[in-house]
Amino acid sequence: MRTLLLSVALTLGSASALTLSKPAVYTVPGADSHLAAFLPGGQVAVDADNAVMILDQNLKTVRAWYGLQGAVQALSASPDGTRVAALGRDRWVVWDARTGQEVRSGTPEYDTTLAFAADGALLMLNDGTLTRMDLQSGQTTDLLGDGEAYDVRVSADGTLAAVIYEDRVDLVALADAQAVASSAISDEWDGLEATFSPDAQAAVIRTGSETLILRGGAEPTEVEGGEDLSLDGSVVFLNDAQFLYAEYGEGQLFDAQTGEAIGETLELDSFDTLIGGPGGQVLSLGGSVGRLTLDALDAPARPQVKLPSGNTWTGAFIGGVPHAGLGEFINLKTGKGLNVGNRDRLYAAETQGGQVWTLNGSGAVNVYRAGKIVKLPALSSKVDFETLHTSPDGRYAALSGYEGLALLDGQTAKIVAQFTAAQLKVEDIHDALPTTDGKAVLVIPHEGNPLRLDVKTGKTQAAVKLPADASSDELQQSRGGTLAVAYSVDDAPFVALVKPGATTAFKTLKFTADVRALRFSPDGKLLAVLTNDAKNALHVFDTASGTLLTRAGQFSLRTNLLTWSDTGTQLMVGAGQVGQPGSVSVYDVKR
Repeated sequence: MRTLLLSVALTLGSASALTLSKPAVYTVPGADSHLAAFLPGGQVAVDADNAVMILDQNLKTVRAWYGLQGAVQALSASPDGTRVAALGRDRWVVWDARTGQEVRSGTPEYDTTLAFAADGALLMLNDGTLTRMDLQSGQTTDLLGDGEAYDVRVSADGTLAAVIYEDRVDLVALADAQAVASSAISDEWDGLEATFSPDAQAAVIRTGSETLILRGGAEPTEVEGGEDLSLDGSVVFLNDAQFLYAEYGEGQLFDAQTGEAIGETLELDSFDTLIGGPGGQVLSLGGSVGRLTLDALDAPARPQVKLPSGNTWTGAFIGGVPHAGLGEFINLKTGKGLNVGNRDRLYAAETQGGQVWTLNGSGAVNVYRAGKIVKLPALSSKVDFETLHTSPDGRYAALSGYEGLALLDGQTAKIVAQFTAAQLKVEDIHDALPTTDGKAVLVIPHEGNPLRLDVKTGKTQAAVKLPADASSDELQQSRGGTLAVAYSVDDAPFVALVKPGATTAFKTLKFTADVRALRFSPDGKLLAVLTNDAKNALHVFDTASGTLLTRAGQFSLRTNLLTWSDTGTQLMVGAGQVGQPGSVSVYDVKR
C-alpha cells in the first residue's frame, strides 16, 4: 500500500531556503507481534509494531489503530470484549472495540502496566501501586502494592493478579485485593510472567530464576527444571491439569498440579511466542500471526498472515527508486524485492554513491552496483563484525566489531587492511568509518575520544577532542571532509561539527532527544539528523554554518534508517507516521 500526502514548505534558519514535502508513506509487510488479547466471536487484538489491530477468525483485519509511538508494551481486552487498552512508550489508550473511538488516554509512569478488572475498570500499575480507574469518570483508587509492587499480571477475566515484590510473589483475588497464595522468590529474579489456568484458579509464575505454580489456598509448587524456563518462552495451558512450555521450536509438557515434566521434549513448528485463549485457541506470534490448535501444536499455523510493518531498517534509493524493507530491499513503487546479495541474516547495509554494501551474519560482504553483485573476500573469523559504514562516494567501507575492524575497497573488491583492538591499544571498538580518500579509518573506542587510524602505518591519534566524560555514538564525514560526531554528556545529546584538518568543533548542535542517525547529503552541503524527538524527529542543518534549516516528522517508531538519494533531492526515514499505516517515509527536498 502507498499513501501520498500533499507538499508543504518548512523553513527555519537563514543559511538558505529548504523545503521538505510532506512525506510519501509506503507500507511493507513484516510487523513484529508479541502480545494478544482475545475477544468474543473468535476475534483477537494483537500488536503490530506500534499498531494495535483486531483480527477476525481468519486473521483478516477488522480494525486498526496507529496512534502510538514506539512498540506496544502492554495490551489487554476487557472481559466483555467491548474495550481494548494498549500502552506505548509515551501514551496509554483505551478504545471502544466496536466503534474504534478512543475512550480515554493518558501519560504512563516509568513502570506502568495495564489490564482490566472483571467489571471493566482499567487497572494500571503506577510507581509501585496498582490502581483502579473508572473509565467513565476517570477517577482512580488504589488497590494494592503501596508503592512496593514491581510488576503485575492480570487474568483475562479480571479476577486474579500475580504481583511481584522485592522478595515474594503473590496471587491476589482482585475482588477484595487479598492474597490467596504467596511464595518467596530468589533475589536473582529478572522479571515477571504469569499464565493463568483456564478456570482462573491457578497461575504459572516465571521470574527468570524460578518457575512456580500458585493456586488459591494451596502451598506454592516448584516446577521441575523451572530455573530453565525463560521469561522469553511461552506457557500455554492445554487444560486445567496440564500446560506446555515452548521456546525456540521445542516444547515440554508439565503437570499443573505437581509441576513435574511429562514425557519427552516435543518438536514444534513455531519458533515464536505462543499465547493460549478461550475455547482452545492458540496464537503463534512473531514476524507473522498464525492460528494453532491445542491438539496439533506441532503442525504449521493455519491461517497465517504477515501484518503491515511500522518501520524498515534497510533501505536505499536504487536507480532513483526508493527501496526498503526488514533485512531486504523492496521496490516501494512496485512491491517487488531486489536481490542485492546477503539477504540471509542481513546484519547491516549502507548506500552511498550508487553502491549498496551489505554485511550478513556469516561475515560475508557484498557490493551491489549497476545491477551486479560483487562478493568481497572472506574477513577474519576472529572478529564478529556488526557495523558497516562507507565513504561518501561509496568506494570504501569500514566494518567493525568489538575485537577489530577492516577496511574494504569496493572498486577493487579487496580487503585493504584489518586491525585488532589489541593492535590499536583499545579495549573495544564500537564503530568505524573510512575517510573520504580511504587512507584512514575513524574509530570510536570503548572510551575516550574518537581516533584517526592511519591505514599505512597503523598509528592512531585523536580525530576530534570532545568534552570530558563525553561518550561518542556515531561518526559521519561529508565529501568535503567535514566530520559530524554524535555524542552525549550526562545523557544530554550533542553533535559536533569539525572542519577538515581540525580536531575541535566549530559548531556544537544540542538536541532534546537522543540522536539515532547522521547522514550528509551527497554534495556534503546538508546534514540530516534523526532523533527520538516525539514531534520533530528529523532535523536538517546547513553543513558550513551549522544552521538549522528545517525539522519535521512524527514517526511511529524509533528507527536508524536515514538515507539520501544520489541527487540529494529525496530523503528516506525508515518509519511510518503516527496516526496512519506505513513503514517508511520519503521526503522530497528542495533548495
